[in-house]
Amino acid sequence: MNDAHIIIKNVGPIKNVDINLNQINVFMGPQSSGKSTIAKIISYCSWLEKHVLLQNRIEKTLKKHLIEFHNLDENCFSKDTYIKYETFHCKIEYSGKTPETTTASLRSESNFVFRNRKIEYIPAERNLVAIPGFQQYNKEQDNVLNFMNDWMEAKQELINSNKFLLPINTLSGVSYYYDKEANLDYILLEDGNSITLRHASSGLMSVTPLLILFDYIIQRIYLKEVFFTPFQRIQIKDKIATINSVQDQKLYESMFEAIDKLGSGSNVSSEDIKKYQDALCKLIGFDTQYNFSEIIIEEPELNLFPETQQKLVYYLLKSICSSIRPHQLVLTTHSPYILFSMNNCMMGGLVKEKIPENKHDEFESYHSWINPKKVSIYEIHDGELKPIQDEDGIIEDNYLNQAYKENSAEYLSLLNYYDDEE
Repeated sequence: MNDAHIIIKNVGPIKNVDINLNQINVFMGPQSSGKSTIAKIISYCSWLEKHVLLQNRIEKTLKKHLIEFHNLDENCFSKDTYIKYETFHCKIEYSGKTPETTTASLRSESNFVFRNRKIEYIPAERNLVAIPGFQQYNKEQDNVLNFMNDWMEAKQELINSNKFLLPINTLSGVSYYYDKEANLDYILLEDGNSITLRHASSGLMSVTPLLILFDYIIQRIYLKEVFFTPFQRIQIKDKIATINSVQDQKLYESMFEAIDKLGSGSNVSSEDIKKYQDALCKLIGFDTQYNFSEIIIEEPELNLFPETQQKLVYYLLKSICSSIRPHQLVLTTHSPYILFSMNNCMMGGLVKEKIPENKHDEFESYHSWINPKKVSIYEIHDGELKPIQDEDGIIEDNYLNQAYKENSAEYLSLLNYYDDEE
């Protein structure tokens, strides 16, 4: 898991954030409060750590790449901006006082290997994939285009008879499949009729790509053998060059000579390639195979009924908790229902030892119960993060009660004027 410490000061609406990332991280707040800003910086810094460890250098400033990839406004940055991201492997810093410079320092450990992660940013604009011709989206490489590319890859296996049953019971047995020949996304309804995804409800257009890509990144991506890409070959060659060993250079050359022969009728097998890859990974301290996934989801509740929001949270946590991999999840949300659902899962994790096993299935959240210590939930207020969990990790009663009071105060005032004729 990515145990990172991150500091963000004076970026857009964010004044001061200083947190350690947990396995599950939730940022709650109103529109334009800075939730997505925090999520985007976390996502980018996690990617930058991988980049630095593989290349030993930074090609762009943190500010420049955040603006390009995550569509942040340049006005979000000032001379008072400061960002620090620190893990076991490296420390990355950016200061607005020297805006053209991002510094990175590596921790030199003789035997450590960086456990690579698949980083997936699922943006609020995810329903764009339901729009005809979305492939013509022609911006530079950004988080939306990256999401679209991963969506195209994820759905290739879900062709016709190989349907994906949306794993939320409030969606009444709805399935998705991809008609590759027609290049159309279909929703198969419970009554047996099919409609294209673009003609489905707004809720289905939002949650379908979320669920399919989440499932792919958490599970299916790990069923594939992964070999070095051409771009990674260049990176690895550059890094080995810094080691300056003739023997290591020969290992590199042998590795990619074997890759070039793979599938050409030679005796080189994928097992041979894997052995070479493992040797190179040990040599450069970087495992190119994914060890776990880090998923950032903007507003999972978009266009969903409250009960479906609850079921979605249960599914996300069930998938994280049941995996043998230390996946990490970041959510940004406006919805109190996301918090209520999360609280059920944490309370279940807190008291499960006291509940008889034959009673577990009486609780719908049972398979999603999680140790509250693995979850961090924050409210954004005036540019700063406020933890809203008590010492046991449960969301504080005062916070939930206050949310209820704020929503019911006007109703109670109006009720004074209600004249019940009965």
